[in-house]
Order: sequence, then C-alpha cells, then structure tokens
Amino acid sequence: MEERVDYLPLGSVVIVHGGVKKYVIVARGLQLKINGDYKLFDYGACTYPEGMMGDRLMYFQASDINKVVFKGYTDDDERIMVDNIQKAMESLDVERADVRRLKQSMRN
Repeated sequence: MEERVDYLPLGSVVIVHGGVKKYVIVARGLQLKINGDYKLFDYGACTYPEGMMGDRLMYFQASDINKVVFKGYTDDDERIMVDNIQKAMESLDVERADVRRLKQSMRN
C-alpha cells in the first residue's frame, strides 16, 4: 500500500524538482485520462504569478515537490476535505502517474 499523501492546502506555492518556476496549487487528488489510461495525480497547479492561462495546468505528485515556498490557508473544512480526498484516492484502483516517465514518453 502506498504512503498516504499529506496534501498541501489550496493556494500553496511550490517549486518542483528540476525547475525554478513557482506554481500555485489549485487542485488535488486528480484522475486524468492519458493515452487511453487513467492516472492519478496529487496536484494540479498554475504558474505563479501569472495564474491561470486558459485551461492549462501542470500536474505532479507530492514527491515531485522540491520546495514549499508558501503554505496555503488551513481550517477545519480544509482538514475534512483532505481526509475525504485521501479516502477517495485509496479506494480507487488507478495507477499513480510517474511524471518523469510521462514527460519522457511525450518527448519521444
């Protein structure tokens, strides 16, 4: 069984491994269809400070985060939501996406 993700709050700003660009987290616990198969991602984020540009998001896993620049707002509602996301993610029979492998396959 995979380790339970301690999700960052919405609005958190992060830098992912191998980059210097900041991203603000706008979605968590995502299931996306890629090349005909569903994959799970911990986060969806837009660039900071630009924000949403069309419908483009960057998807990544908690393990892809190199640095948390800012941690978003947390309250009781946030804690309940994270618990619900964790339970939903554990109940899905969908493979977690390997972001590095996906990036490589898109280059080929």
